[in-house]
Amino acid sequence: MKIALLVAALFASTAIHAASPVEPADLYRISMTDAVEVSPDGAHVLFTRQQFDIQTDRRVTEWWLAAVGKTSLDKRLLIGGAAGASGAAWAPGAKRIAYVAPYLGKPQLWVMDVAEGIGKPVTSGNVAPRSLEWSPDGTRIAFAARVETSMPKVPGMPDKPAGATWAPDPRVITDWQYRTNDGGYIKAGADHLFVVAAAGGAPTQLTKGDANQIDGGAHWAPDGQSLIYAAAVRPGNDRTAGETDIYRIPVSGAAPANATPERLTSIDGGEQDARLSPDGQWLAWIGQPKTTKFYAQPGVWLRRVSGGEPVHLTAALDRPVGSFEWAKDGKALHVAYGDAGLVRVATIPASGGAAKIIVPQIGGTRLYLPSSGGDWSTGGDTPRNQTLAFTTVETDRPAALGVMKAGKLIGKIDFNEKWRAEKQIGAMERLTWKAPDGLAIEGWLQYPPSFDPAKKYPVALEIHGGPNGDYGPYFSITHQLYAAAGYVVLWTNPRGSTGYGEKFSNGITPEYGGEYPGPDHDDLMAGMDEVLKRPWADAKNQFIGGGSGGGVLTTFAIAKTDRFNAAAALRPVTDWSIQALTSDITALTLSNWVVGNPWDNRDLYWRRSTFSMVGKVKTPTLLITGEADYRTPIAQTEAYYQALKQRGVPAMMVRLPEATHGMGRPSQWLQSNLAVIDWYNRFKK
Repeated sequence: MKIALLVAALFASTAIHAASPVEPADLYRISMTDAVEVSPDGAHVLFTRQQFDIQTDRRVTEWWLAAVGKTSLDKRLLIGGAAGASGAAWAPGAKRIAYVAPYLGKPQLWVMDVAEGIGKPVTSGNVAPRSLEWSPDGTRIAFAARVETSMPKVPGMPDKPAGATWAPDPRVITDWQYRTNDGGYIKAGADHLFVVAAAGGAPTQLTKGDANQIDGGAHWAPDGQSLIYAAAVRPGNDRTAGETDIYRIPVSGAAPANATPERLTSIDGGEQDARLSPDGQWLAWIGQPKTTKFYAQPGVWLRRVSGGEPVHLTAALDRPVGSFEWAKDGKALHVAYGDAGLVRVATIPASGGAAKIIVPQIGGTRLYLPSSGGDWSTGGDTPRNQTLAFTTVETDRPAALGVMKAGKLIGKIDFNEKWRAEKQIGAMERLTWKAPDGLAIEGWLQYPPSFDPAKKYPVALEIHGGPNGDYGPYFSITHQLYAAAGYVVLWTNPRGSTGYGEKFSNGITPEYGGEYPGPDHDDLMAGMDEVLKRPWADAKNQFIGGGSGGGVLTTFAIAKTDRFNAAAALRPVTDWSIQALTSDITALTLSNWVVGNPWDNRDLYWRRSTFSMVGKVKTPTLLITGEADYRTPIAQTEAYYQALKQRGVPAMMVRLPEATHGMGRPSQWLQSNLAVIDWYNRFKK
C-alpha cells in the first residue's frame, strides 16, 4: 500500500511540474522590467518589476535596487507595489532618489535616502508632479504639472439647492484638442514648469500663461542656473502636428518666478528632450523637421548654444532615434535607435562620424504585442567604469534587467526563470521575402509548442499598428496564446514600418509613390505566400488580424481578397473623415496622413477609407474596440459592423467598457486575445 501511494505521489508530482503551454492565467504570473536608472556613480541600478494583479486586475509596479559588482548583481526590493510609485530619478551623489506617489489623495513628490529605504513626501499641494529632474547640486527638483482651473459653466443656470441630485455638469468645450486617448477629457488649465527644494517647501511655478507652457519634462543646465525644455506656444501650434521649440528659463536669482523664457530654436517641426553638453556649450535635441510626408523620422540634432546652423548628427544612420544621453566627457552622445525590429544603443562622436554599437539590442516592453521599445541608462565617472543597464530582448519570456560593465554583460535579473522552466514554448523563426516590386521584407514566425513539421497547421497573419511602428523578435502574450491554440503566427514589418530607413517608412506616402493602405498590403500577402510554401502550412486555413493600423490593413485585405477564413480587426480606422475629426490626433491626420480637409478632399478621404470597400467583403469578421478609445473612436467600428450585418456577412463586435486604445486592463487584453482565437476556431476547415 505504501509503495502504491508513493508511485501515485510521484506521478502526481510529475503532472504538476510538467511543462505546459502558455495559458491565459499566465498573464497574472509573469512580470517584466520596463524602466531602468543607473546611479550617477554606476554602482547601483534602480529598476522596475511590473506585474498584473489578479485580484484588482491592475498593473502593479515595484521598484528594485540592484548592486553592481564586478561580475555579478545583487537585488533588493526598495518600494513595494502598494506605494504606487512612478518616475523614479537618482539624485547627484547616488544616495537619494525622487519619485511620485500618492499622498493626501493626490500624486506628490517624494524623496528617499536609499540606505534608509524610507520615502518622505516633499510636496503636498494641489498640482500632481511628473517628469522629475534633480539640479546638479542636488538641492532642488524640477518638475512639470498641470495647474487646473474651473470648467466653464453655462450662463444663467440657477444654483443647485442643498442636497439636490442633479445631472452632472456639461463639458463646455472651446479648445481645438479637448481629449486624449491616455488621459480622457482634458481638465481645464495649463501645464507648467515648477521647481521645489529637495528638503521640502512650496514649489515655485516658473512658467506663466493660460495655455500649456511645457511639453514633456525639463533638463538642468550643468551650472544649475537654468532649465531647458520643449514647449508648443507658437500661435496656432495646437493645430500643427508635433510643432515644438526649445526654451531656456533662468532658475537663479531672487525672483525666478518672474523669469522670462528664451527661445533657443525656431525650426518648423518638432524639437524635444533637449540637453546641454557637460560644458554647457552645445545643445542637443531630438527633432523632426516639418514635412507633408506620412512619416517624420526623428533624429539627434546639435548646435552651439551661442548660435549657428544645427547639424543633423544621425542623418547617416537613417534610423529613428528614441532617446539619447551625453557622454560624461561631452565628446560623444549615446543614442538609442530602432533598427529592423530591434532597438540598439550606440555612441556617436559629437564632431560627427560613424555610430559604434555599445548595446546590441534592448527589449520590447509592451508584452501585449511584440513591439520594439525598452529602456536603458548609463552611469559611472569614466568610460572604464561605465555601467550600462537595459531591458533585455527575450523570445520566450518578458524583458529582464541586463547590466554591462566595461562592454561585457555581467549579469541579468530575470523574475520569470521559474515560470519559464515550467512552460513549453514553441520556437521563433526570422524569415525574409521579396514584395512584388522586389523590396525585401522581414518577418517572424511563432510556432506552437510540440510543433510537428509532418502535420498541417493553420497560419494567422498578425499586423502591427502605427502604421509607422514595428514588430520584432519579442515575447508577446497575444502570439503565445495563438500558438498555444495551434496556430503558426506570422508577424512582419511591411513598408511604412520604422527601423528600415526614412524612405521605407514613407513607402506609404504619395511622395514615394505609395498610399495608405496600399503597397504595404502587397508586402503582407507576399509574406503569407512565402509561409504557404512550407509543407506544414495549411492553405485551407488562413487567418488575418491586427490592431489600429493593423485593423486598417485587415479591413483593406478582406475587401481585396477572399483567401482568409476569418478576420479580426481591433480598433480599426474605417472612415478617415470620422477619424480625422474625432480622434485625439486630428492635427497629424490632416497634415500628414490624409492631407487637407474632408469637405475639400471628399473623394480622397472616401477612397482611402476601407468603409468604402465594405460592399466587397465576404470574410467573417470580428471587431474589437474600447469604448473609451479616442485614438480610433468606436463609431467607426460600429458603422463597419452594422454594414457587415446589413449585408449578411458573419460579424461580431466586442466592446471593452472604459478601455482606451491600449485595450484597457489585463483581463480585457485576455478577452481580446481569446475572442480572436474563438472566432478563428469557428471558421477553421
